[in-house]
Amino acid sequence: MRQRMIREALSSAAQYEARRTFLRKGALAVGGAGLLVAGCTNGDGDAVAGGESGTPAGGGAAQTSGTSLLDRILDGETVRVGADLTFPPLQFKEGDEPAGYTIELALQMLDELGAEVEIVEVPFAELFGALAAGRFDISGIGATILPSRAQQVMFASEPLFIESNVVLRNVDSPVQTAADLNSPDVTIAVLVGSAQEASAEQLFPEATLRSLEQQPAVQDAATGRADVVLLGEFNVAEVLETNSDLEVLEGPPLFADINTYFLPQGDFKMKAYVDNWMRYQIIRGRFASLWETYVGGPAAAAGIQSTPVYSPYLAAGTVFADQRG
Repeated sequence: MRQRMIREALSSAAQYEARRTFLRKGALAVGGAGLLVAGCTNGDGDAVAGGESGTPAGGGAAQTSGTSLLDRILDGETVRVGADLTFPPLQFKEGDEPAGYTIELALQMLDELGAEVEIVEVPFAELFGALAAGRFDISGIGATILPSRAQQVMFASEPLFIESNVVLRNVDSPVQTAADLNSPDVTIAVLVGSAQEASAEQLFPEATLRSLEQQPAVQDAATGRADVVLLGEFNVAEVLETNSDLEVLEGPPLFADINTYFLPQGDFKMKAYVDNWMRYQIIRGRFASLWETYVGGPAAAAGIQSTPVYSPYLAAGTVFADQRG
């Protein structure tokens, strides 16, 4: 409606002023409704869930108070960081300490804010509902920006990593190319709750999917219970080293996904900080260098395509400078 109004020719100054008055009152009404929704709490001061209060149905009350996580951190509150630390080299444990590409960057960001951190370990498939339910404050790992997940959480705008998705086949499977996968005679193992699971359902509707945790999915393909397993590039090298019955299916990666951090819906102040911090670190090359350390080097050794996150603006500037030179 607003676009139609903008396109309309105003026949007189009186019409123009009337239209301005109408829009100004409408904006005030919307702003007032937003304040009312933010102020809807129960007796404990928690945001009330439910369509009438303005919280999306099924999304839960992700932000448990009107105070941004950023302000709570600056006030000295401990930050609960949600993570599944069973996905090397992205996130894992070295002894009792979290390590890996995604969790290291998250902890660096929070450390620069002077935050005290508590790691809350949650199975990957439960992370989104757990954040919406208030079990932790912000993710310490990345996830694919699926629209279904955005019903419960809010994703950062900057990419944490770009994930090429690779098919590993059992060496005795009749599957030879990606064109063979969409068949009722083919069984595909995928990580439960993952982007690979969602994409496989769309790309290969005729195939049988087995949705499992990470290691059981790999073992399903390695032992022949599944023909193939669909994995992100970051753990292909390690899987191939430890499973001689698996090999990369010939051809390019099936698809690529953008993965990034996620935080409670409605906390735009914290999201603005996270976006700015990520953008700054990308420009400085921190993401690319850490990716090469944890992921890119091993992936290249295994012959897997890997793409670190660079700033598109700096890349375009470099190309322009080369062309001028």
